[in-house]
Amino acid sequence: MDATSMIIDTHTGVERAFATYDQAEGSRRRQYLAVRAIADALAAHAALEQELLYPALREQTGRHDAEIERQLEQAHLLDLLLIELGGMVPGDHHYDAKVRLLLELFRQHARDQELFLVPELRRRLDGEQRERLGGELAERVGQLVGR
Repeated sequence: MDATSMIIDTHTGVERAFATYDQAEGSRRRQYLAVRAIADALAAHAALEQELLYPALREQTGRHDAEIERQLEQAHLLDLLLIELGGMVPGDHHYDAKVRLLLELFRQHARDQELFLVPELRRRLDGEQRERLGGELAERVGQLVGR
């Protein structure tokens, strides 16, 4: 699988995890489990970015370091919200609002990646390089999901 398709697939996986939160409305246990699934999906996504995607892009060009740093800061904000949610339970004041904000922030992050990272990878890496990177991403996803 091509690396750019893998990026989009990870975004879809995170969106599915958020959908389980919406479906859990009224069940605090299911909401709690859904937020844990969201956290796992976001952790895997962040690992792929930081370990493989951004280094691959930086290897091709250093001119977009500011954009990469901005996206890393978005990921950091996602982490901060997850830390706060980890200290809460569904039903706590602001719990649902934090989950909704987490979703909004993730969607912005995903949009930014799809508008910047995906086209940049297509420009900078040929098909074979994208396939190789996609294989590395798939292997890493397998390791993360298997843990």
